[in-house]
Amino acid sequence: MKGILFLFVILSSSLRAESFQELKASLDEHELLQSHLSKAMALREKAGDSGSWGDPTLTVAAVNFPQGSLDQNESMMTGYQFGLSQKLSLSGKYGKMRDSSNAMSESLKAQAGQLKREFTKALWELSAHKEKLVQERIVLKENLDWIENNLKITNRLYSTGKVPQQAVLDIQIRKSELASLIEQNRYAIESVKYQIAALLDFKKPVELNLKTVPWGTLNKWKTALSDEDYREQAIKQELQASDLKLPAQNRNIIPDVTVGISYTKRNNIDGLGDFVGASISIPLPSSDKRYAQKREAVQEKLSAEKRYRHYLNTKPNTLKEIELQILDLENQLMILKKQTIKFAKSSRDVTAKSYSRGGADYLELLRAELQYQNQLMKEITLIAKVKTKKIEYLYINGSKL
Repeated sequence: MKGILFLFVILSSSLRAESFQELKASLDEHELLQSHLSKAMALREKAGDSGSWGDPTLTVAAVNFPQGSLDQNESMMTGYQFGLSQKLSLSGKYGKMRDSSNAMSESLKAQAGQLKREFTKALWELSAHKEKLVQERIVLKENLDWIENNLKITNRLYSTGKVPQQAVLDIQIRKSELASLIEQNRYAIESVKYQIAALLDFKKPVELNLKTVPWGTLNKWKTALSDEDYREQAIKQELQASDLKLPAQNRNIIPDVTVGISYTKRNNIDGLGDFVGASISIPLPSSDKRYAQKREAVQEKLSAEKRYRHYLNTKPNTLKEIELQILDLENQLMILKKQTIKFAKSSRDVTAKSYSRGGADYLELLRAELQYQNQLMKEITLIAKVKTKKIEYLYINGSKL
């Protein structure tokens, strides 16, 4: 059993830590991202179909054969007819339809870019979460060492009758609580490996090297450019597609014309030789189909315009809200670092010193220790929240992540 446990430890420690940039680069091969890009390419290929007049039609027919004999030489009207026809557009709508499909294809490409940004944002958030867990582990281990040291002092005080046995038991309970929290933390850190693997579509757990995370990028949140706002680009391309589709449907009121020519190979009984002919056909726009398609295009354009205006109106307000949240969190963090933590540490140190001399109660010692730990944990939580909010700001702003 010990051998298996040792092997597990060796294998776990041998997992190579990946850099943040390596993991970010691997997103280009993500299955969902590739699926979006393939869909965009499919729509671009479909644009060629939307802008095409269609294939010419070749017709071969045997005409006017007598029903009884089927003899080719009984009637001067009997013969073989060859025809060629082609649909022609007089309105130029197909070019607009092709351009509309191309714009939708660009919208899908922008959506793929936005999906990659979502994955990148999640990778940043998992990095901040792992760093939070690592920092919490450091605090818990330091606190455990402090408790173990004071447990020795408590045993000494108990042996001299200065503290009751309950003091020894309560401090031992606190020691076991800290040990349990450290184990929970260890499993939480291990879980992050699988969360990153699930995010990146990897089969095996991924060890992220926190030292490679470019945290400095987050400090530029207020001055970062919004040149990667793929969400806006996607909505804008949808609006352009609807802008192009509407004139195409307006022109659709003018029906397509089908022009054909024919050649009839006859038996020449009357000496007039073979016949040639021409035809032109045009559908009569008497149904409601074309007008319904036009009304649909109008409503689609109105919908796209409203979505685009909504996005432009709400984005600045959302960013301002996040900015205020960041400033509030940073203010809380500043006060916590400059005052609260300093006072909590001094209180713990003074109480510990007094306790070692038999001047303070063990409950005061535990209370001071827990208070200091809580303030350190609060600091770690606030740092993680600040980073998460900055990640969110850069993401919504369309800045480089």
